[in-house]
Amino acid sequence: MKFSLSRPVWWSATAVGVLGYLTLWPKEFRIPCLFHASTGLLCPGCGTTRSLTALVHGDVAGALSFNPLIYFIPVFLLAYELAKRSNHRKSLNLALAIVAGLGTLGFFLVRNNFL
Repeated sequence: MKFSLSRPVWWSATAVGVLGYLTLWPKEFRIPCLFHASTGLLCPGCGTTRSLTALVHGDVAGALSFNPLIYFIPVFLLAYELAKRSNHRKSLNLALAIVAGLGTLGFFLVRNNFL
């Protein structure tokens, strides 16, 4: 794998932009959830911005109450990175996609009181 300096710089700039958005942008100008606005149901991503904002401000309990799915994203990304380096990449990627899809669907159903 070829190392490129532009990749870490791009990720760093993205992280600074996201942190700036979460800490400096007024709450009334945040991006609304179109799925929630049109159906009244909470999508799996509803509350993610509020959860990340709470994490940036050090409010772990508040972040958990806004969207508990946010804590599984780093675990999933780590598993994906490990799967990319494995000899069984295709089958592990398929397994991760199935687990992520079923987990997200289950979260959606529980969150909206369907289960």
